[in-house]
Amino acid sequence: MIKKIANRVVWILVFILTMGLVIWANIEQSNTPCNNIEVLVKKTDYAPLTSKDIIKSDVIESMPALLGQSIKNIALEDLEHLLAGNSLLSENKTYINLNGDVCIKTTPRKAILRIFDEKGVNAYLGDKKVIMKNSPAHSQRIIVASGHIKHVGEQEKKDILKHQQEPPKIYNDLYKLASYINNDEFLNALIDQIYVRKNQEIELIPKVGVKQIIFGSAENMDEKLENLKTFYINGEGKIDWQKYQSINLKYKNQIVCSKK
Repeated sequence: MIKKIANRVVWILVFILTMGLVIWANIEQSNTPCNNIEVLVKKTDYAPLTSKDIIKSDVIESMPALLGQSIKNIALEDLEHLLAGNSLLSENKTYINLNGDVCIKTTPRKAILRIFDEKGVNAYLGDKKVIMKNSPAHSQRIIVASGHIKHVGEQEKKDILKHQQEPPKIYNDLYKLASYINNDEFLNALIDQIYVRKNQEIELIPKVGVKQIIFGSAENMDEKLENLKTFYINGEGKIDWQKYQSINLKYKNQIVCSKK
């Protein structure tokens, strides 16, 4: 009986000692200063418009007190809020590792289209219709849209990023059009640029063939693009494209070609 009581007391003491060590270790770790910010950028099948060095630099510039600050005083929610405001990033996770480093795991946002708006401002239209800021250090070889595209101010871009506001209609139309072209191997190889007229009708500028493709409005988009694709494929080797100025897709169920 005495032996059992002694064993129980020993186990209780071991448990108390273990818990004390755990609590002490946690207290010591919480007092550890943050000495590094580690950024892990997820690999994707598209070229990112930013890099881990740029992300780290932006974080340090916006939160200069982060480095050297005790881990217990670091508010990761503030860091995640900062990252969520970066239009070049789509998914972010933050945590603190055992070394006391602040770790950021992020996925670069995919750009669908490059835009030069009516004020000449350069931006990217990314997935989920986010208007991404220009990236001086990085670029992507994707379709370019220009012309009479409404300029969107910085506050509007932030509201769109937070899904508090929808982008202007022309951005929705261009997003849908560029997404369709990007996902079709033939059309992606054919179309080089998109131009928006003053009346918001669209022109496509091909890499080969005629000078311009008059697309019209975004209505019946899928049908127009399939008609264009069929027309080019069936006309291969039969039509001398050099004789034609334009292809007009505006009219339902027909294609009108204009000679030079």
